[in-house]
Amino acid sequence: MNAYRTLFVLAPAALAMAALGADAPAAAAEFYYASTTATQSYSTFIGPIPITGLSLTLPAASSHFNAAMVTLNMPNLFLSDNTSTTTPMAAQLSIVAPFSPAGVLIAGGGIGCDNVNVKTSGLKPLTIVLLVPLGANSQPVEGEWNSNGSSTVTTSTFASLSAILVKQ
Repeated sequence: MNAYRTLFVLAPAALAMAALGADAPAAAAEFYYASTTATQSYSTFIGPIPITGLSLTLPAASSHFNAAMVTLNMPNLFLSDNTSTTTPMAAQLSIVAPFSPAGVLIAGGGIGCDNVNVKTSGLKPLTIVLLVPLGANSQPVEGEWNSNGSSTVTTSTFASLSAILVKQ
């Protein structure tokens, strides 16, 4: 498994000044990123559980930023190993910010198959976005698996969790 956690500070000011003229306003942004290229699967009733490699620690609020736009991108999901003859395969995924100043924040989405006779689904991309307010302290956010127990959900080749800090 390759998991990368890198803080990028993007300063588009120079580009903006050159492209729009010296009088154009410019601002910097902060970007947090974690990714994995490992093949991972989840297939139990127990959950939700964290997706290995897809977690970030957001900083405390500052005079420049008071929220983070967090995106979970899983473009290569598929379902397999149907355990039921009456329930189609399905899985849920979430972004969870458990210590947000607004309380526990969760944004979720899911993938599924309409036919119980499918043995393995095609690739099913999923992207979830959550706006997380920043507080006085740093806070974790993570991607999580969940399942109805009817199948195994697998990600292969690439998945990411990113956050762009913004001022609301």
